[in-house]
Amino acid sequence: MRARPALTLAVVAALCLGLLAPAATADTKHHKAQVDAAMKKLANDLDETSASLRRAAGALHTAEARLPAARARVARVHGQLIAAQTRDQILGQQLDVAVAEVDRAQAQINATLRKIAKSHRLIGRIARSSYQSGGLGMGELAVVLDSQSPDQFATRIALVQNAMRSQGTVLGGLANSRADLAAERATLDAKRQQLAVMKKQQEAVVARITDLQSQAVDAQHQVETLIAARQSALTAIQQEKAAEEARYAHMRAESARLGKILAARARAARARSYSGGGGSGALAYPVLAPITSPYGMRTNPVTGIYKLHDGTDFGVGCGTPVHAAASGTVIQTALTIGYGNQLVVDHGVVRGVGLATSYNHLERFLVSPGQHVSRGQTIAISGGGEGMYGAGYSTGCHLHFMVYVNGGTVNPMTWL
Repeated sequence: MRARPALTLAVVAALCLGLLAPAATADTKHHKAQVDAAMKKLANDLDETSASLRRAAGALHTAEARLPAARARVARVHGQLIAAQTRDQILGQQLDVAVAEVDRAQAQINATLRKIAKSHRLIGRIARSSYQSGGLGMGELAVVLDSQSPDQFATRIALVQNAMRSQGTVLGGLANSRADLAAERATLDAKRQQLAVMKKQQEAVVARITDLQSQAVDAQHQVETLIAARQSALTAIQQEKAAEEARYAHMRAESARLGKILAARARAARARSYSGGGGSGALAYPVLAPITSPYGMRTNPVTGIYKLHDGTDFGVGCGTPVHAAASGTVIQTALTIGYGNQLVVDHGVVRGVGLATSYNHLERFLVSPGQHVSRGQTIAISGGGEGMYGAGYSTGCHLHFMVYVNGGTVNPMTWL
């Protein structure tokens, strides 16, 4: 009973074609933590990209994160399958030897039985001859006594003695044959038991091979599925790249338009020579939350586009109150293409520069243009969730906070 289906050869061939680079097995919890952290960072970096691009990036990251383990599983199952098949071959050879030994033992027993039967027939003939001659000792004695010369007497007595010894030899041989038969039967039983154990072992190995073949097919299918998912994600990302560049151009245009307005207001405000505290601490935090994405130039981790992230992202959930970073006048509450619901506050001249703040991807406004607001006043509710009204180019809840100095964006952290 040997397992040699064509499926095994197909799987083994596939496993050897380069898709199966073995990977080192990392600690599961540590690996999961790394993957989770990478996914969180990716999500933060893509908060202001399209939902389709974000999904494609997530699919790509997931496929690439899972591929090493999937390939390692394929290699591991492949090794186990080869080991099981080798064990099956060895057991098959041992079974052939064991069957031959059982056959030889049975043949030896048959030969011994024939030998015993032959001894029985010979003893029977001796017994009948003795009976017909009137007793074993008297017949031979009469022959000896009837000798006509000393030489004839000596010859006949030797013949009689040989006949007596032959009977003893036959009886002794019969006893030995019976002893051999008992030993040979014990040996045959032992070999049959060993053969039965080996057959059970091979049945278990064959069942193991069948299971491993199924696992190998499943593991290979998983690898191929992940590779297909990765390719699909790469295709989607490539298609989204041009759209992402267009979206970024929209946001830069909106920022430039607002910058011109703020620059003009800054010039007018400086003419009035208003001045207040400036630099670090001049502005209060609009929300209390961790920073998920800082201000600065960066390369989009998915499209490869090098661009300016023109604000600081705070990781707040949708529906969180947003506070004015300083006192000033609301100059805009509008739904823009890129920033979504955008609220802009002009703080006038602070340490010789025109200072303004922008709060983006809002769920709704709580103040109106022209209204004066105080530092710390609740002015809006945060949003930014995927599909949410006012989210703009945002797919995750957060606050995108911007600081303008004389109409140009700067790092908000230098003023907070």
